[in-house]
Amino acid sequence: MNELLEKYWEGNTSLQEEQQLKDYFKSDQVAPAHQVYRGLFHSFELEKSIEVDGFDAFAKVKTTQHHNKRFNRKTWTGIAVAASVSIMVALGSGYYESAPSEDLGTYESPEEAYEATVAALQLVSNKFNKGTENLQPVTQITKQTEQVFKLDKL
Repeated sequence: MNELLEKYWEGNTSLQEEQQLKDYFKSDQVAPAHQVYRGLFHSFELEKSIEVDGFDAFAKVKTTQHHNKRFNRKTWTGIAVAASVSIMVALGSGYYESAPSEDLGTYESPEEAYEATVAALQLVSNKFNKGTENLQPVTQITKQTEQVFKLDKL
C-alpha cells in the first residue's frame, strides 16, 4: 500500500489504482500509519455526494473568457490610437524640421549681448525675490518650531 500511495502522491496512478486506494480507506482495515490520509480520501467521497442545483463549475471560466475578448478589443483600440498618435508626431516633426529656421537675432557687439544678459538675469532675480517674500511667514514658523524643540531637549 505504501508503494501505491507513493505513486498517488507523484501523480502516476491509474484510475483503477486510485479506486483501490479509495476502497482501502473506506474499509476498516486501514493501517495506523495510513490513518492520517483517511480524512483526505473521505473528503473526496463527500464532495461527490454534494449536489447543488444550478451550480455551474465552469461559470467563472466562461466569464473570464468573455472578459478576455473585451480586453483584447480594448487593447487593440489602444494600440491603434497609440500608432496614429506616433504617426502624427513623426509627420509633425518632419514638417518642423523642413521649415526654414528664422533668425533669432544676434548682437553686433559683445557689450550689447552682455547688457541683454544682465537685463534677463535681473528680471529672473526680481521674480525670484518676489516669490521668496511670500515664504517669510513659513521661515518664522520654522524658527519658532526649532526653538520649541530645543527647549524640549534640555
